[in-house]
Formats: sequence, structure tokens, C-alpha cells
Amino acid sequence: MPPQILYYISSYGYLAIFLLIFLQEIGVPVPLPNELLMLFSGYLVFKGVLLFSVVVLIIISADFLATMVLYNLFYYAGNYIINNKPKWFPLSDIKLNNLRGKISKGGLLTVAICRLTPFIRGYTSVISGLVHIKPRIFIPIALLSSILVCGFYVTTGKYFGPYWNQIIADWSVYQYYILSVVLLILAVYTIAKFNKHYKDKKRMAEDLKYETDQLLTIHMVSETAYVTQGQGVHTAFLELVELLKDEKNIRIVINNEGTGNIFHSHTYGPYYFWKGQRYKGRRIITAHVIPDSSRGAIPFWKQLLPITNLYLKLAYSFADVVVAISPMVEKAIKDMGVKTDVVRIYNPVLTENWARTTENREKGRQLLGIKPNEKLILGVGQLQERKGVEDFIDMASAMPDSKFVWVGGRPWGAFTEGVQRINNRIENAPSNIFFTGLKEIEDMPPMYAAADIFLFPSYQENCPLAPLEAAASGLPVVFRDIKEYSTLYQLPYMKAADTADFIKIAHQLLNDQDYYNEGVKISEKLVEKFDKNKIKAEFLDLYAQVFSNAYKGHLKPLNIAPVISHAISETTEVL
Repeated sequence: MPPQILYYISSYGYLAIFLLIFLQEIGVPVPLPNELLMLFSGYLVFKGVLLFSVVVLIIISADFLATMVLYNLFYYAGNYIINNKPKWFPLSDIKLNNLRGKISKGGLLTVAICRLTPFIRGYTSVISGLVHIKPRIFIPIALLSSILVCGFYVTTGKYFGPYWNQIIADWSVYQYYILSVVLLILAVYTIAKFNKHYKDKKRMAEDLKYETDQLLTIHMVSETAYVTQGQGVHTAFLELVELLKDEKNIRIVINNEGTGNIFHSHTYGPYYFWKGQRYKGRRIITAHVIPDSSRGAIPFWKQLLPITNLYLKLAYSFADVVVAISPMVEKAIKDMGVKTDVVRIYNPVLTENWARTTENREKGRQLLGIKPNEKLILGVGQLQERKGVEDFIDMASAMPDSKFVWVGGRPWGAFTEGVQRINNRIENAPSNIFFTGLKEIEDMPPMYAAADIFLFPSYQENCPLAPLEAAASGLPVVFRDIKEYSTLYQLPYMKAADTADFIKIAHQLLNDQDYYNEGVKISEKLVEKFDKNKIKAEFLDLYAQVFSNAYKGHLKPLNIAPVISHAISETTEVL
């Protein structure tokens, strides 16, 4: 340690540290590197000469202030400085243009890394000013990097105080060791970027093998196949796969079965990000969930709502196209600030899978223990507040002459709202209500066929499949009167304002045959809006557009127009 530095610090204390850090950061030569000065300040904290909090504040202030001086100088006077720069100035116009180009392509990460790197931190402020990084972007980066760097060095100096003399003796070695580590990190980063670029080009070449006379392959992904199958998202995933697998001009691969031209996910967990990373420009996600979907569905949903909102925004922003399954979902995605393109395509209903038969009715009633002459009222959904299961229990209590069955459980286990409360309600429920727990999708047609009425008391939905499946099975369906349905269906549907209204409508359906028949006709009309052929055509068109946009200039648009035309003609015949 130079004796004049020791004298200066011992005489002027915090002021000396502030000036030394500030002067070196703006480029004035001082006999001691800032990194070593910060370590020494930490050592003085260890010795009890200085206060830790004051030292950290002083050093961060000096570093940040000097950074802003350099940044503002070159931000506002950079052009003049460059135009009148001496011949020895290290940056030519060509280099400056290259730097500007790198930053415009996402070089803010590079700025952040350089601000954390010893020996070049000061130059980063100069370059950032010259290439006109906006103050609202640079200032947070500068402040955060000052806090991280200065805090790290002072803390390190404090905790390595007992070894100070050894560190000083070998400082030149440590200095080059730190620089070597930094260079190694930069080398690894460069190699990784090159490797990614090479792989991207290789994947592009592989994907271009699919010429217009070959199959367009859709890589369909859903994490529900592994963890949470007892829910509508899994049903929607399975039915879309079934719908598209009939097409001769496309091929579907699911999860780990292989790769394709287009990536389409129905969930947004780690598997979605992992599988989707190779499909930049060709990622589609169907948005089954919005922040409001967590209301009354998971514990502490109110406290977690900001995190839920942030995560969903990240997930939907990762995609290149988001499929909104209802007008409310489309609005919610845009309200989150997601900049990704959004298209609205509803969940298809494969009516043939849910058609009511005498065989299914007998099978369902036998499974549920319901006698032929008994009236059965059905509810379907997870055991959580959002689905209205507690209201369903109240309806059963008010209608002791009818049988009530609730199909559904807790796919998320303990991470479900109100487990203990709802379990207590179930244990004390009247004898005319039965809870089946989770059921496989193939068990559902007999369940619908066994019922006489379907009640859907859910408090929040996007494009729910259970009531549409019930409607396709020929049941009158009574919804809760919530705003989501008015924008989704845009057709008449049976609705109840509250539990008492559900009970009133259910009584009338059971005792008035004309009213019951009217309810069945309303269900038939409602299902038509979700015709599978129309929705299939919309998905085929979307896949063709995404594929064409991703490979614009590389090959002709994929020839699946005949498939779309055929699907549309089928839809016209049905409608």
C-alpha cells in the first residue's frame, strides 16, 4: 500500500475514499486501483477504524456519481467529442457503429456484464453515453452494478481482514487471477453463443427439409400428461390432438415423441420453456389460464396474484403467438402487457365423444348407484371455492328428493384452496350427494348420460369444457350468471344469479317437461358455436401462417390450403 495513500486516508477518512474512487472512475490516474482501495476500506472496517454502512454508502455514491458524469458527458457531448477527437483516441467511427449495432441487438446484457467487470467498468459508461442508451435504461443498470460491485469488495475486504498482509503481498497475482477468470467467463460465453448460432443454423437446415409436398409436423406439448390430468386443460389438449390427427397433410408428435416444424403448448411450466427453446419464431401457446383463474383456486391467491401475473406475462411473452380461448382471455393477456400476437380460437367440442346413448346411461347409473326412476343432478369440477362446490352442497341440502353427484377432485393435491374447509363440508354433506373424486376422461360420457340436469356454479371460467360436454350429451345446462359467458357464447343460455336461483331453475326443469325440452334445445345451439371443423380450419390456418412467417424467403408457403378448404366446407355443411 503506497504510504501517501495510507496518510491520505488516515488524515481525511471517508472524504479521501470518496475522492479516490471518484477520480479513478472518471479516468484520473491514482496510485491505487479502485478494487484494491475498496478491499482496503473493508479491511479498515474489520479493524474498527471505519463503519461498514458508511463506507459502503460512500463508495457506492462515488462510483455511481462518477459513472453518471462520464455517461452524461458522452451522452450529450459525445458527437462533438468524437468529431473533434485526437488521432490517438482509441475508438474509430467504424468501431462505434459496431458497438451501437451490438447494443441495439440486445447488448444491454453486455453493458450490465461490463459494468460488473474490473478494469473496464469506466469505459462502459463512456460507450453507453456515446451510443445513446436511454437514461431510464442505463441509470438502473449503473446503480445496481455499483451496489453489487462496491458491496462485494468492501464485504470481501472485511471478512478477509485477518489475511490482509498476505493479500497485499500477492496483489499482482490476485489481480491477474481475477482478470483471467473474467476472460475465461467471456470466452465461455462467446463459445456458447457461437455454439447456439451453429445449432440454430443446423436446426433451420433440418426444418427446411420439409418441402411443400411433405408433412407439416406439429410438436404438441402439455405437462398435464405427466402431473394433473383431472382438469379441463388436459381434456382440451387431448381433444385437439385427436382432432388434428385425422388430417393427412399434417403430423402430430406429442411431448417426447420427437420434434416438428411448429411448437404448440397447452401449459406454461418448465417443460414448456425447455421444449420451446429450439423453436424461436414458431412457438404457439394456448392460454387456458389468466391471473383471475387463481382466485379461489390456490392457497393465498390474493398474496400470490402479483407473482402469478408476472409469471404468466413471462410465459405468454416467450411464445410467438398466443391462442386466446375466449374474449375475456384475449383482453386479460393484453391487459398484462404481453406484446406477443394474440389470436382467438375457441376450444373445440368433439360432439361424437359425448353423444348420449342408452348403454352409457345404464352404465353411468350403475357406476353411481342411481336407480332408473331417480332424478340425478350432476356437477363437474375441481374441489375448490372457484368451482362453486360448496354451493352445490347447499343445493343438494335444499333438494333432498333428488340425487346429486359431483365429479372431480384435486389434481394439484394440497396446493388447492380450502382443502380442510371443503373436506369438512363433504363429511357433513347430506346423504343425497355423492363425490366420485377424479375420473379418467373415458369415464365421463357415462357420467353425463346418467344425469338429468347439469349445474355449473363456477365463479370464474375462461372457455370451460365440462358444461359444453354436458350440453353435447343432451343435458340442459345451468350456468352461474357471470360476465365471462355473455362475451363467450353470445347466444341464449340458462343462467342463475345465486344458489337460490339454481335451486329454483332445477326444480322447474324437473317438473316442467316443456321447460326441460327448451333447455335441451338451448344446449344444442350452444354447442354449435364450438364446431370442431371450423376450429380445426382456424388452427390449420394459424400453423400455415406461423410456418410461412418463420421461413419467409427460405421456401414457398406450405401447401395445406386444400386441407383448410376441405375443413371449411365440412363446417359449412354442418352449420
